[in-house]
Amino acid sequence: MQLLPKAENGRFLALLLALIAAALVYLFGVHWWFTERHLVIAEEMAELREQYARFKAKADQKPLIDRQLADVREYEAGNPAFLPEGDFDSAAAGLTQRLKQIVASHAPDPQRCQIIMNQYSRSTEPDPFERVVIKVRLRCDLEPFAGILYDLESASPVLFIEELAIFRQQGYLVPGQNKLSNYLDIRFDLFGFIRKAGPARSNEGRKP
Repeated sequence: MQLLPKAENGRFLALLLALIAAALVYLFGVHWWFTERHLVIAEEMAELREQYARFKAKADQKPLIDRQLADVREYEAGNPAFLPEGDFDSAAAGLTQRLKQIVASHAPDPQRCQIIMNQYSRSTEPDPFERVVIKVRLRCDLEPFAGILYDLESASPVLFIEELAIFRQQGYLVPGQNKLSNYLDIRFDLFGFIRKAGPARSNEGRKP
């Protein structure tokens, strides 16, 4: 009976144990503390290089973006859609003057059409640009008012009309005639925009 392993088997077993020990030393002594960390660092560096390439591509587009922004600013500076005045009070006065000129051009006879009230207020609407609102009341016949409405809505700068209400009234005596003439009581909000940003404000009205 042979209790001791053969010499060849002993050498093989010793070699196997040495390989296992070397693998364990590499796994816990080299790979875990050195190779694994270098792999993580290499992955992070690859991500940083990718981010750098994206940022560089965007930075290379800066001259083009600057030119496009300059074109936009130039267009906005000459955009006829905005009221030409730079502040609310001046814009409101200018808008009121335009309204009076348009009414006068369509109704030289004040008996046929005239402004009864025009009052402006600061809007609280969340608009990107400041809105200049004129609250208007006209006593007017239908024919001149149609022309006034057309001129206001096709004007440059661009103007808008909201809250339009029309009531038929009978109330004033026509000169040289012994009868009362019917007329339209017309009320609406007329507004345009200036380039200044429009923060929310409480309504505040006053007569020009």
